Amino acid sequence: MEIRLISHASVIIKSDISIWTDPWLHGKAFNDSWSLSPLPAFDEALYDEIDYIFISHEHPDHFHVQTLRSLPDSFKKRVTVLYQKNNSEKMLKAFKRLGFSKVVSLPHRDTVDLTERTKVYCYQAGTMDSALGVISGGKVVFNMNDCEVNTGDCQRVLNDLEKINVVLNQFSIAGYSGFQDYENHLPQQSLNILEKMMANHIDLQADLTIPFASFIYFSSEDNRYINDYSNKPQDVADYFAGKNQKLAVLYPGETYRTGTEHDSTDALARFRRFYDSMENLTYDTSEKIPLAEIAAAFDKLVRHLHEKYPVSLLRLLLKPVTVRIPDLDRTVVFSVASGEFREEPEAAPDLVIKSQPLHFGFSYPYGIQTLGVSARYTLIKNFPNWRKHRIFFSLNNAELYLRPKFLFAPHNLNFFRERLPGAWNQFLYRLKVMR
Repeated sequence: MEIRLISHASVIIKSDISIWTDPWLHGKAFNDSWSLSPLPAFDEALYDEIDYIFISHEHPDHFHVQTLRSLPDSFKKRVTVLYQKNNSEKMLKAFKRLGFSKVVSLPHRDTVDLTERTKVYCYQAGTMDSALGVISGGKVVFNMNDCEVNTGDCQRVLNDLEKINVVLNQFSIAGYSGFQDYENHLPQQSLNILEKMMANHIDLQADLTIPFASFIYFSSEDNRYINDYSNKPQDVADYFAGKNQKLAVLYPGETYRTGTEHDSTDALARFRRFYDSMENLTYDTSEKIPLAEIAAAFDKLVRHLHEKYPVSLLRLLLKPVTVRIPDLDRTVVFSVASGEFREEPEAAPDLVIKSQPLHFGFSYPYGIQTLGVSARYTLIKNFPNWRKHRIFFSLNNAELYLRPKFLFAPHNLNFFRERLPGAWNQFLYRLKVMR
């Protein structure tokens, strides 16, 4: 098999067929907070070679709507989209709206034959993520994108696949919990990611790892500080060399053939030249959103949450949150349990968030997740309460509703049964990185 890096988490895996993963060719992601770096290497002649598109999960750096919408209509009618089978139909409907006429749902921990020679395997992790194994010609490529898996997960994958030749894995920071003393937290977070990569590599008994899914920069004025702490490909190469493990670094446009030796020298040199020029990159300043619009978005969100979750549970677990909105020079208190949203000029804030990302967080099911991934807020105090809010908002985005009439629906029970171990692993990981 051949693996061609296009951009970020986007690769083309080629056997007797070609699978394009997580296409992202232009535009930004996560509320215009991430930008591609380096730029993608995609030749339109590749359209004729691609048979399948795999979307790993609904985060916009993987399910990039702007890219998917822009693909040629004839291409979208011809190719087949591969997506994890879960408890919700929303993504399948989204693919149809984008013009893809053929969609195949991949079951958890099972294989699906695409041709006589090639089959795929899906491993679902947590409440959202999924990994893709491509098995062809006696070789196995395992695309982990940014799944959070532990030794137990890796053992289950190995039991299912028996052998893994190549792992593709995320290598750098993909969000931040907002702690003020980021100079202390972010270096450790970057190291944790390298340690995770190595643990996955060893646990999966992989011949070789390819770092990907981190070819972005934080491109807003209020999150650009993250870039100073991000891992670079050279950091990964040095870490793997120190552990005497094999790594293949690809620059966008380069290809790796399974079972061959790979010299990463040229790619690493190109990355060094690219990162040396990062001072020329552009950063956006967000617009101001009136407080009345933020309050209206919050009110709509609360009405939805009260419909889907027991209000008694919300009252028990979620305490009011105080937010300083610096570009509006306002301080507000909001309560998911009571639905209250009021100004409190003298209150000491739990969080500092500009108006646009706060409005975005309340406006979309994935908005609060985006707030963390985009690293566009500062946490001042009351971290445990904010962590509970983030967990609830994640459940809401995954359509895992806790009122009994939703919770005990058959599709939800099956989802919990299949994905509870992975969800627990991801939950523990998030607790670790949020500290």
